[in-house]
Amino acid sequence: AKVEQVKFDTTQLHARPELAAEQRMVDDASGEVEVWRIEDLEMQPVNPKTYGQFYGGDCYLVLYTYLRSGRPHYILYMWQGRHASVDEITACALNAIELDKKHGDEAVQVRVTMGKEPTHFLAIFKGKLIIYEGGTSRAQKSTPEPAIRLFQVRGTDEMNTKATEVPARASSLNSNDVFLLTTSQVCYLWCGKGCSGDEREMAKMVADIVSKRDKHTILEGQEPAEFWEALGGKAPYASEKRFQEQITHYQPRLFECSNQTGRFIMTEVVGFCQEDLDEDDVMLLDTWEEIFLWVGKASNTYERNEAIASAKEYLKTHPAGRDLATPIILVKQGYEPLNFTGWFNAWDPYKWSDGKSYEEMKNSLGDVSAISEIKVDLNNISLNKGTLSMTNLAGSSTPTASPEYKSHLNHSDSNSYSNSSNYNSNSSPALVPNGEGIYSREVLMHRTVDELPEGVDPTRKEYYLSDADFHDIFGKSKDEFYQMPKWKQQNEKKQCGLF
Repeated sequence: AKVEQVKFDTTQLHARPELAAEQRMVDDASGEVEVWRIEDLEMQPVNPKTYGQFYGGDCYLVLYTYLRSGRPHYILYMWQGRHASVDEITACALNAIELDKKHGDEAVQVRVTMGKEPTHFLAIFKGKLIIYEGGTSRAQKSTPEPAIRLFQVRGTDEMNTKATEVPARASSLNSNDVFLLTTSQVCYLWCGKGCSGDEREMAKMVADIVSKRDKHTILEGQEPAEFWEALGGKAPYASEKRFQEQITHYQPRLFECSNQTGRFIMTEVVGFCQEDLDEDDVMLLDTWEEIFLWVGKASNTYERNEAIASAKEYLKTHPAGRDLATPIILVKQGYEPLNFTGWFNAWDPYKWSDGKSYEEMKNSLGDVSAISEIKVDLNNISLNKGTLSMTNLAGSSTPTASPEYKSHLNHSDSNSYSNSSNYNSNSSPALVPNGEGIYSREVLMHRTVDELPEGVDPTRKEYYLSDADFHDIFGKSKDEFYQMPKWKQQNEKKQCGLF
């Protein structure tokens, strides 16, 4: 298809994390790839010669390892075939947890639904990603492979090409693309009128994988009779010029997932920054094409277990009719990939390492066995089988089918969070020195800028309260208050007429 191609410079990713986020690429896809198939509920290594070939009757685990700042980072993709059994999908998730543990609980976990493969997933297979509709890649195949198959090939280079099996009939064709029709005698490369030279070249590479037969290139409108016979006869197909897909830029949204009040609730953080990622909780970042679940190291087991279910529920109840196959990506505190950090302005990679580099942290921890113990302690992300079901938000008063999206994202709930938050913010504002004066609550609460005493900063009214008044109004000391994330402080100030 004649789509304007903008050359994407992967070398820019590390210099510009916001580009990594926008392009949904953590790196240039030059890392190491390992693939396993779930067989009899266990992991079976896939032959590297067949990497990139995925069958709709199977589930696969793909471990991608890449270096950043001299240390390995991991992405663990869980690919779920459309025709895989529930047991295999469950086993895929449980094996992913075990594989993650072997890598120090540092892997970013990505759930991939067949047909909804993310950009980076395409790139790591270097133009050889082929999705077979059904069947399996196991040695003992229960059903013979079909004699005639049709594949739609889309993509212009090794970073963005994917071949997808479609029903082998004429109505599946589209003038904008290249199709491969494989029979027992020949492999046709059918080039639609709207396809580009780059797309034809990528299709030739895929053709060598899907068929060992002779390759015949045919142009739309010049098909031999045998071509139509293989497809069961001529039939109408899509021939309108494909419009350039409008790239809509959705604003990312961040939610805090917490059960500090005794029930699981999600609260939106407006105008978010890195400071708002609360170590005590799980945070949900919605970038529209992906859902990230950021797991704070002090979050409790219930929050971690409920997070996956709540992400699915979030997609289900979204008023915009979201795609339930949207990838859900699990990210652990301290191991954030570039396509996550790029959504935050001025991300500080050393915020949770006390300014130490990886090597310094390693040296200060002593021997390797001690490191693994500490990793397990910080990232004990063991999801149980219950997380795999489409459970409701436990304890939530929101009915599943409720179309009222904001009902479980209630802003007022944020005021009822536990006061014992041990969020450790390095940027707590300094308290006002006694010399600047203390004012009674009546002079400060529910006052406009003009009504405040001279010299009082209207953005810091609470600073001017006496310690006793402050504790009486907020139920906590000034120290405790300023250790909370900024957005929580603002919510409480609004509730108390001090915003």
